[in-house]
Amino acid sequence: MAVPLDGVLSQAQRESLEIVSFIFHIIDADAGEDEDVVFLDEVQLQAAQKKFFLDRLRDIAEGTQYVFKQDAVHLKEKCQQLIEAPDRFIELSRQITTDFSGRHQGQMSAGVFIVSIVKYLAAAHDWRQLVFLVKMDKQPSFTYSYEEKDGRRVAVINEVQNSLNESKNAIQKSALIDVSDQFAWDVLAFDRVKKPGLGDYFRAFLGVTERQQDAVLTRAAHSQVRKWAKKLTPEQLPPGEDLNTFAGRSLNYLNDHDVFETDDYLNAVVRDEDADRKAELMGSLREVLAEAGVAGQQFRPQPGSLRTSERKQVYQTLEGVTISFEGSAEAVGLAIEPLGNGRARVTIETNRLDAKG
Repeated sequence: MAVPLDGVLSQAQRESLEIVSFIFHIIDADAGEDEDVVFLDEVQLQAAQKKFFLDRLRDIAEGTQYVFKQDAVHLKEKCQQLIEAPDRFIELSRQITTDFSGRHQGQMSAGVFIVSIVKYLAAAHDWRQLVFLVKMDKQPSFTYSYEEKDGRRVAVINEVQNSLNESKNAIQKSALIDVSDQFAWDVLAFDRVKKPGLGDYFRAFLGVTERQQDAVLTRAAHSQVRKWAKKLTPEQLPPGEDLNTFAGRSLNYLNDHDVFETDDYLNAVVRDEDADRKAELMGSLREVLAEAGVAGQQFRPQPGSLRTSERKQVYQTLEGVTISFEGSAEAVGLAIEPLGNGRARVTIETNRLDAKG
């Protein structure tokens, strides 16, 4: 039996994603007495809309990892049935939407709840299926036209009430669910309102708990940067960069941010004036983080969980001088000037220098 993968979907797997089945039901508190969901029988997607939902699916395919609680079986069972009984897709989608809507205390924002089955190429000729759930809020928009009146152009503006905005911000909650044993996680989930965590009712609806704690993810992110940087060849390194410069900026990010965001982290760690080389380095680091199950996860960094040795950047001169510090060289007033032939001039600017016995 294959060991479940720690990581999320690879870049190639995300690119292979296709929609198999798709429906949404309308959540509307004003729909009628004792009825807050309007059930649909079919949704016809145009090419542009398919692309939009697949792009959002690729976003969540790097989401925070959760596992089903042992005593929470409702959604897990429904998702298994969606995969195993495609002829019951509409019936099961209605049951899942009803459960989602019914768990919200108070009036829920009007919008749609999407249930979709998608497939991806796990390996050559090996297609696997996942369940994709999305809550999108209705966002009224405006259309306009104009007409000629007495030599003047007069605009006419009309409001479109039942409008779904094709932007990331329109998606309030989403989950990608794997009911196989392909991955170590069961659910990749995102809640815009409660990020980096999940709201209580959405967590209860999914029936999940975090697969890994914040401290574990913090250590994994930082250690993967160090391992990745060690393997870079001199030809791959931007001018003035080395293991310590990457690790130092990683530590600074973990110290300075309340929420870990993959794109922000990559941009902070990798510095290069050469845009193409920077993009290539960021791409390779993203893949390393993805394989380790870190990329795409949102968590609260816990830099205090790092051991002292993990926080330190160390330089050793041929003459036996050891320079040790935390964070980036700039933050501690350290400057390294290459002189050629392996020689370098190290300058440290400090407010005070003490002798240690």
